[in-house]
Amino acid sequence: MRIVRESPTSPYVRFKAGSLELAHHHTFGHDLVVIKGKKKVWNLTKKESYDLVDGDFLFTPAGDVHRVKYFEDTEFFIRWDGHWDIFLDEDIETARSAIDAELGAASN
Repeated sequence: MRIVRESPTSPYVRFKAGSLELAHHHTFGHDLVVIKGKKKVWNLTKKESYDLVDGDFLFTPAGDVHRVKYFEDTEFFIRWDGHWDIFLDEDIETARSAIDAELGAASN
């Protein structure tokens, strides 16, 4: 993550293909725009999921628990108000199992 602006905080972020973000939440909402790549975001609070690719935008409200899987090397710009924080809501095995179950079910 490279911070490109503070207040509001605005980093440019890169994740490698296959990376996971465990279910987590923040005390701030955040906007993101995918520059390149492919990822899926599960908003567990809203029971919704989003497949994001180049140019897609997503807003996640403060407190919403969300999990992410990166299918390709992915770069995105994200912006939030306040200081960065993260509160983890699961462990890596729980995340992997949930993602594998959903993606496996989707391909059947």
